[in-house]
Amino acid sequence: MLDALYQKSIERKEEINNFFENITQEIDIEKVEEKYVNCAFKKTTQDKNFAAIDGSFNKTKYMAGYVYAITSQTIISKSNQDVQKESQAAEIKTISTIHNHRIDKILSTQMNIFELKSTIDTLKKHPDIDYMLMDGSLRGTLINYQQNNDIPQKVINYLNSYQIPFENELNEENVQIELTSERYKGPIRKDVKELLKEEPEIEFKDIKSDIDFYLNGIEQLVCISYLLQHFKEKIICISKTSSTRSVFEQSIPDAAVIQYVCPHSGYTKPEPRESNRLVRHIGGQIRTIDYPVKNRELCDNIFNIFFTKLEDKSNTLKIEIPKTITITELTDLLNELESISIDGYPHILKKAHDEVKIGTDFMKRINRNIGLENRTGRDMLNRTR
Repeated sequence: MLDALYQKSIERKEEINNFFENITQEIDIEKVEEKYVNCAFKKTTQDKNFAAIDGSFNKTKYMAGYVYAITSQTIISKSNQDVQKESQAAEIKTISTIHNHRIDKILSTQMNIFELKSTIDTLKKHPDIDYMLMDGSLRGTLINYQQNNDIPQKVINYLNSYQIPFENELNEENVQIELTSERYKGPIRKDVKELLKEEPEIEFKDIKSDIDFYLNGIEQLVCISYLLQHFKEKIICISKTSSTRSVFEQSIPDAAVIQYVCPHSGYTKPEPRESNRLVRHIGGQIRTIDYPVKNRELCDNIFNIFFTKLEDKSNTLKIEIPKTITITELTDLLNELESISIDGYPHILKKAHDEVKIGTDFMKRINRNIGLENRTGRDMLNRTR
């Protein structure tokens, strides 16, 4: 099979290269030039205080379940000071392989809770931080929030009440960077079983995993709401990849358009997103639905989105900030980012990524430490006769 793929790569070489070499022929260059503003960002001296957050997860699949690891870490870079680590967290857990269909969504949500709590904890401990850099998109997390229709409404109403203890813990001076819902599992399961006595057609074991996932979602929404309520003026979300086409409306994503057509540093004008309502196809119709908690706070926050190249020939970045911004404020902000960037990318965001990345070799070491290296169910493929 691998030999066949190698042969196919030779056959397709010219076709694939032509795709990338001729891709700009389908782009409306004039439209791009109207919306992309060339601008040199020349600030080289950092005089603002920055922090950056990133998280990571990885997993090993065994026949009965996954062993997975989650981390988060903030990096702080203050003017005229050495870079320092802050608000780190790590967890190793197991989950059944019956969750194959949504395992990455589960782990991504848990990782994001760690990231959000690390961010909140760092900003509380260091009120002098001017900007907090977050990898990814807060608004994207909100828009992609998944509801659960398999849990009875009375159970959902009960689970939603846990937004109060979740938020109370965020209000404490020192934020515990953990899945708070894990500590409440005992009483939650006991109470849900009582509620289900009035629903004899539904057994607790059938919705147990749905309840855990739903609680993670509630905790995630509470963290986002808290962050936006208290620290939105400091938040800058940065994405290295994006598939949106709302700026240039071309056949390839906006970020790719800039990468191929715009060699110089610059930016696109910010696009405000004034509503974060969930839009879903229900019963053949497009409908808006509410978040289960903090709906008004999450829906009404304005996000501004734009693309930039901080340096000539550097990679394109998608920037998202949860507030209104003028063009003058935008260029000032991009100059501040350039002051902490190497090759057009903020160095502390890269350092945060490098600090938390859980590689395959590291997972192998973890599994050896636990004594599980020979339980994958694929051992027979590695045996010699």
